[in-house]
This record gives sequence, C-alpha cells and structure tokens, in this order.
Amino acid sequence: MSHPLAGFLATRREALLQGLLIVGSCIALTYVANQFLWRADLTANNRYTLAAASHDLAQDLQDPVTVTAYVTPDLPARFGRTADELRALLQEFRAAAGGNVEFQFVDPGSDDATAREAREEGVRPVTVNVRQQNQMTQKRVYLGAVFQYQDQREVVPFVEPGAPLEYTIARTLKQLTVETKPVLGVLQGHGEPSLEAMPQLRRALEGRYEFETVSGVDTAGVPATVDVLLVARPGEKLPTRAALAVDQYVMRGGRVLFALNRGRANMRFGQARTADTGLEPLLRTYGLPIQANLVRDRNATPVQMSEQRGGMNVVRRVRYPYIPQISNFAGHPISSGLDQAVFRFVSSLDTTQADSTAHLTVLARSSAQSATTALPTNIRPQRTWTSADFSGASFPVAGLLEGSFASAFADADTLSVDRTQSPETQMVVVGDGDFLVNGTGRRQQRLPPGNINLAANSIDYLAGDTGLLALRTQQVTSRPLRQIAPTSKTVLKYLNVLLPIGLVVGYGLVRYRRNQAQRRRWKESGLRA
Repeated sequence: MSHPLAGFLATRREALLQGLLIVGSCIALTYVANQFLWRADLTANNRYTLAAASHDLAQDLQDPVTVTAYVTPDLPARFGRTADELRALLQEFRAAAGGNVEFQFVDPGSDDATAREAREEGVRPVTVNVRQQNQMTQKRVYLGAVFQYQDQREVVPFVEPGAPLEYTIARTLKQLTVETKPVLGVLQGHGEPSLEAMPQLRRALEGRYEFETVSGVDTAGVPATVDVLLVARPGEKLPTRAALAVDQYVMRGGRVLFALNRGRANMRFGQARTADTGLEPLLRTYGLPIQANLVRDRNATPVQMSEQRGGMNVVRRVRYPYIPQISNFAGHPISSGLDQAVFRFVSSLDTTQADSTAHLTVLARSSAQSATTALPTNIRPQRTWTSADFSGASFPVAGLLEGSFASAFADADTLSVDRTQSPETQMVVVGDGDFLVNGTGRRQQRLPPGNINLAANSIDYLAGDTGLLALRTQQVTSRPLRQIAPTSKTVLKYLNVLLPIGLVVGYGLVRYRRNQAQRRRWKESGLRA
C-alpha cells in the first residue's frame, strides 16, 4: 500500500530542485554578465562607442588615471545631456583601460569648500539662463574635469554642449601620457602673425606640441628640431636666402603648411592687388602653385554695407562673394567631418602642375556656383551680382601634396644648394593666409571651428599624428523635423483630432451591427435574445 503523501513529497522535491536550478542559473548568469560587459550603441555615428584610436590610447595606459568631474546636479537639458555623455564615455574609457581609468562626480554646490576646491583646480563656473515656472533665472553651473596621471595634471575647465567630448578626453589623456612632443615651428621675420595672433589654433594644439619661433632662416636655416613648419601669411616678400632655407627644409624631408595670400585686399579703396611672398617659385616647382586670382562664390558670408538713401546713411547686410563659406570637403582624414570654413579673399590652386609621381588630394573646394577673378580687381561690396558672375564651376582652395620633390633652386648658379631632391614628404597648401589668424587687440575676431579644425588636422597629419583626427570633428548630427506646408498642417491637425473619434464610433457601429445580426439569428432559431 503506497503512502498517501508519496506523490506530494515527490512533487515537492521536484519543485525544490527546480527552484534551486533557477536560483543557480541566475547567479551564474549574473557572474558571466559582470565578466563580459556588452553594450549596444544605436546612434548613427556611434557617438557612444570609442574609436579605435581612443581604445588603443586607453589600453596603453601604464598607470591609473584619476578623473574628478565637478558637475552641478539638475542641469538644464542641454548641459544635462553633456554631463550624461561625459559619464558614459568615461565608463567606456574605464572598460577599455581595464580599470586604469577611475572617475568620480563631485557636486561643487554641496558646500563652499568643494566649490573653492573646484575653482582652485581650474574648473570655472559658467552662468546660464534657466527657465523655472515661466520665469528666466540665472544659475552658476560647473561642468568640468581634472585629470591626474602620475605627477601630471590636466584640466578641462568647462565642457561646451555639442563639443566633441570623446576627442576632448582622448586628447587630454594623450597630453598626460606623451613622452616626446613634436615641434611646431612658426616662421617669423617677414610680417607673419605670431602665435599670439592665433589663439584658437594654439589652444587646439597646446599640450601636444612644443612651439618654436623660427626666425633668421636666411642665415641659420630652419632648425632640424622642427617637425612641422607653419608658414602663414607673410606680409613681406621673403628674401631669396630665406626662401632657400624653406626649400632646403623640404629637401631634408620637412613637412610644411603653407597658408599664403596671393591677393592683398584694400577695402578702403575697394581694390585687391597681387601679393608676392617670394615662395611662389617653390610651390610652382613642387607642383601646387597658388594662382594670382580671387575666388568669388555665391555661397558667401554676409557683411554690413552702408549706403546713402534719400540723404540718410543706411546699413544693410549683403552676401559678399569674396568671403566664401567653404563646405565642399574631401573624405580625407584632414578634412573628413568638417562642416564649414570661411575664407577671406582666397585664391584657387593650380592642380594641373602636380608631378605624376606625387599624390595630390584636394582638401577643400568652393561651391559649384563660383568663379575666379584675375588680379588686380575691384572688390567693392556695393556691386550688384547676377547669376552671370558665377560660372557654375568649383575651384580647389586647399590641397595636400605627398611625394618626392625637386628643389626650386636646383639650377641656381649663384647659390649653394645642399640638396636638390627630397625624400618622401608632405605639404599642405591653402590659398588663404588669414583663415587661421584671429588677429590681435581690437581687430581680433573669432574664427569658425571649421577653420581651426582644418589647420589643426593638417598639422597633426603632417606630424604623423592621425589617430585622433576624426574625433576632433565628431559632432551630434542635427535632424530637425521636416517642414510641411500650412495646408498639410491643417489637414494633419484635424486628422489627429477626428480620426480617433471616427475609429471609436466605427468600432461601436460594427459591434452594434454584429449584435443585431446575432439576435436575428437567435430569433430565427427560436431562442430568446
């Protein structure tokens, strides 16, 4: 005779066993999930996934990097998204570094001592407008970070919303860990702007480069310690021996960024004349000369123009074709991802002179609705422009030339030329010497980010530092809603209101008809409805 509880006990043992198996599986799954972290980045440009260069940089860390982020809680929306992105990217860097990146978020508003500590570290508060209960108020917020590696420290004073945050973190890590910095030589002595006149470019490069003023090259030559030479907007013609020094630097394999003006504009008299920098023979021999013209483009920057109307001085804004907005960039590491750059009185490049053994990449072009004007020319903005003034062509304004080049002084009889052929080297040529110059004093102006990114990317590429180029121009892509006609808006508005009501009424009618039909069938079969 079987025991009356035998089945119950067996069932109970099976239930207990199944429960233990489920608990054990959950524990094992949790352990495996902690060991193997997996994330999905659904953004179009993989904004929350580290680039290969950032991943390699994090993996190469020999010692821990400590990041202290001073962030105000309850930030306005756009600043809050930036703080969330900062936290997410630091988590990615920590995972890639195998724990060699540690970070903490600190609220500087928690007490006066913490706020004072943040300011002493170099993290500055910024006043922003905040709307609360239909009122606009101002709030001081912190959104910066301090990076500590061994005995070195780097500060990000404030993270601007929309800035390339991964590049900011990766650049800071590289500044902390780089052992030997390349030297950027800035040619001086011929009316060129100093680095103090290029503060935006300097901020983009500082920490990763050593800056060296290169002067007296006509007697001493370009120092061998210079890795990249910047020749920007000479205001005077270089003497022959100075041009020879630049040429011999290239013959030694030196890399150069040439940003030259072929036109000298005088807005007071409304004239632009040909400028001679003394470097034209070099570029002609290398195969990428700057032509003596100005590019005019329908896609231009507005300028203020005053004119007399009825005895009154009226100021109006007009698009000035000689200050084109360049947005046609090549998919090269230097120019890929650039949005827009603004050039002033830019000249086109002659790309037909490049040697067949050299590799030429046109980095930037004017729009398809542009034309060129030979120098000298009238540049008064009062002129009325028509479609006939734009030929519908596109002209190169910046280019990269790579290869082996012959010396421009190879056939000179009166000069001592040490080298007449260069090894494989590179140079960037831009037909505007002002595109990277802010100026000084009251005439200082802020340049578009595209100008600085083009110049900084060119210098990085020439220095052989190509890992972080794409990160510098990484931005959030704006996807605004498609604009529709007012008639379509009205139709959609009433459709949104009436369609749900119509669906409910229609469903009720269908149910009513179906019930009526059911009752009729019951009645016909002799059943009571």
